[in-house]
Amino acid sequence: MRCAVRRLAAAAAGLFVALLLAAPARAQITFPSAAPISAGNIIVRTQPTVTDESGGVQSLYDENVVLYGASPDLAFILENKSIVSNSANIVTNGKTAALTATGFGDTVLDTRYNLYELDDIGSTFRVAPYFGIDLPTGMDNTNAFMPRELQPASAAWGTREALTASWQTLFWNAQALIGYQNYASSSGFQPGDSVLADAAFHYMIWPGDLDREVNAEIFASLETNYSLSGIDRMDGAPIAGTGGQLWLVDPGIIYSTPQYAVDLTALLPILQQYRGPGAARYNYGVEAMFRWSFFTYHHW
Repeated sequence: MRCAVRRLAAAAAGLFVALLLAAPARAQITFPSAAPISAGNIIVRTQPTVTDESGGVQSLYDENVVLYGASPDLAFILENKSIVSNSANIVTNGKTAALTATGFGDTVLDTRYNLYELDDIGSTFRVAPYFGIDLPTGMDNTNAFMPRELQPASAAWGTREALTASWQTLFWNAQALIGYQNYASSSGFQPGDSVLADAAFHYMIWPGDLDREVNAEIFASLETNYSLSGIDRMDGAPIAGTGGQLWLVDPGIIYSTPQYAVDLTALLPILQQYRGPGAARYNYGVEAMFRWSFFTYHHW
């Protein structure tokens, strides 16, 4: 009898943990392609972001992300920058003017598959490679006086290959990504290839225990993003001020329920080195996130 009760208690605990971990409350913010998702789950995220750089360079964009759990191991992700607005002080004919280029950004389609999974009562660990295709759906010439690299979109086809890992427990979770991004040439413009590395750690600061039922959770968030980029080129000639490395650290806070979540994250540089003169220095960024989740039975 005692063995049966223990098995029943273990099964109930396992079901509770599975339901808890299936909820998309614990996904990272700054690299959404690696976000965990369960089968049949649809997650819609919108992430408005503002960045400020030296020389009057400012960017405002809204990235929309849709994740779909096609099976327990397979996920499809769509990323699109619905609106991008870049501003800068541009010197033309010896005069400096504040110019802005605003329009639609490009789209990325990702496919991710869980290659390795280790589940235990209270935790789960997954390793998942993914492959993405950049679609030139954006506008690359909304302001003819703005440099090509400051247009809302590159208008270049590209690919992205990455390996992701996630480890989730009842009170904390961690994710990591390492990947490579490359682009084809478009109308003489060749964006530099990039190596990407990202990591995130979230810790539940409220409630302090799981002994009572709550409808929401609050997480302290700390993420980091590193990129090493090649020089952009126009008609084979290098573009001054492009290429180099940038390392950001991103503290934030997340308010999450099974149905929706909101987040606010600061994007702060701790290392930046550029390949040539004329590069704008990254000062800071602020990113918000709004997430809605839908649970369906439509999956493989």
